[in-house]
Amino acid sequence: MSLTENLSDGAVAVLAGVVIELILWGGRQLRRHLPIDPPALPGPDTKECMRMGRPGQLTKPNLPPGSHRDLIGLLHHLHLLSGLLSVRTIAELARRSPSTVHKALTGTELPDLHVVMAIALVLADAARSDDRDRTLDDVDSRVEAMWLEAQREGRPPAPKTVQSVVEETWAEFSRGENRWANAILNPVDYAQLARCPILSVSLRSGLVTVLVSTPDWDALGTVEDPQEWHQLFQIAVIKKLDYFLHVWIKLVPGFDTVANPCPRPTPVAPRTA
Repeated sequence: MSLTENLSDGAVAVLAGVVIELILWGGRQLRRHLPIDPPALPGPDTKECMRMGRPGQLTKPNLPPGSHRDLIGLLHHLHLLSGLLSVRTIAELARRSPSTVHKALTGTELPDLHVVMAIALVLADAARSDDRDRTLDDVDSRVEAMWLEAQREGRPPAPKTVQSVVEETWAEFSRGENRWANAILNPVDYAQLARCPILSVSLRSGLVTVLVSTPDWDALGTVEDPQEWHQLFQIAVIKKLDYFLHVWIKLVPGFDTVANPCPRPTPVAPRTA
């Protein structure tokens, strides 16, 4: 084979390689601009924990299980589908300040409904969807339902409700009828509780103070010791209210402790061999 033929074959090979590379480059550019079908919106029990925005910023707040955490999970997922819009962009489209958007997506307090709804609709609108109107309607209804449930879960019960539940639970314990009253290792003479009227029930900053009057030393000793049943009483109250509260039973002697001093315990006779 002559030199001319070798050069000709080499030029053809180089040209073919250039053409193949151009074809591959064009395919990559085409795929980059093709629309990608987004995944379905998550349910309320989503467990995803995706970061938002740039690394080191806007992560999910540490919230207990409940509707508030589910709501924030939905917003973070919508943010992912939107292409990770910046906080400033979301704020401009939602007509809210960047600090308001940042606090709503990262704070532990439940934001106002109008703030959450504005952010959710902006993110849902930015996400590619085959049926835009249907997606926005779905997000609107789900966000409102989650927010209302989260507000209900986070709202403390009214003081009158707490007082009613405490008095009802106290009466059940005094009769030994509450199932938590019997979940105890050391036996308690709950009948003594019926002799101890509740003077007042107050609620302040998550602490329920139950002021109880004791008629004598026997009743006082039963109410005061052992205190294991106090924890069971608190659990019973929490279960009825469906809201966590600390319950403190405060004793007030309803008799003259000076004229009636505490009797000395009866000494136990030593065992004889």
